[in-house]
Amino acid sequence: SSAAGGDVVMKIEFYHASAAVRDRVRAWFTSPTRIAVRDGSRSIILPYPGTSRSVLKIKGAGLNGGHIRFGVKHRLGPASETFDFDGRRVEDVASGHNNADLGAASFQQAAVEYVMSQRLHDLGYPVVPCIGYGRIEDGQHVTWFSLFELDKSWRLAEEYEATNVHNARLLLELAVKHSLVGYFWFLQGPGGELRLKDLHPFRHLDPINVSQLSWTLHVVDALYTRCQACRHFAPAPMSEVDPSELGAVPLRGVLDDACGHDYLEMKERLVKPFVKSQANDFSSAKLFDSLHATRVGRVLLDRCPDRFARWN
Repeated sequence: SSAAGGDVVMKIEFYHASAAVRDRVRAWFTSPTRIAVRDGSRSIILPYPGTSRSVLKIKGAGLNGGHIRFGVKHRLGPASETFDFDGRRVEDVASGHNNADLGAASFQQAAVEYVMSQRLHDLGYPVVPCIGYGRIEDGQHVTWFSLFELDKSWRLAEEYEATNVHNARLLLELAVKHSLVGYFWFLQGPGGELRLKDLHPFRHLDPINVSQLSWTLHVVDALYTRCQACRHFAPAPMSEVDPSELGAVPLRGVLDDACGHDYLEMKERLVKPFVKSQANDFSSAKLFDSLHATRVGRVLLDRCPDRFARWN
């Protein structure tokens, strides 16, 4: 079927979504005239079929409310890293943004978002429900999208500083109790309940492929992403706070008295040499020494579950 703007959608497939949701999503992608509320650069909001309490969100719906740029890759967002058993950095392109076409999601992003939503719900954590995902073929390219049901009463979480600390505590809890490591944010219900959202950066770590060293680096990477978000997206009343002190706010979920020095120490001694780059003379011994030399690193080495093999 022909979509607006001259794009030809050869095939749309759905996984897990209801028939009514499938019809509404298919209409969005194929109708010559389309009206929706934009929600970020690649998401839109539509009425939810059959109820006035909820709205339907499509993540991967097109660029800025328009069409997917098939074959043109994102060059945005934080790179996603993974770490081998020894703690050596390897870039994971698929779970970052750079494997997604402009306005769309990657296969990994769409599938992980759905699986993580189900997993956390089953573990008893309130989540924004991911109700399915799908793929679009245009004859040459394949892109993906995720589908969510949002209650109209939910809003972005308030009390920014306290929410960031809670976020980091929960991030560490998921890593320690369930070997689930990633970063996320919240929507808040009218009663104050916080629901986890944006779950596609998560991965499950297992003791066959991950050691104490690499478990700790995965958590450092997720925490640092939250620190950077706090630095760059803090509300206006916090604009006068020193950037390093802003970066330290999420670290108070790991260290109660974390300050700008802890953020800078983590950035210079862990993130730059081991998370965001890879020295030619890498060794697990150097990584362990650097982790042990920082307050954040020492706490995380200690919190790593015993099921992950120890370097020292």
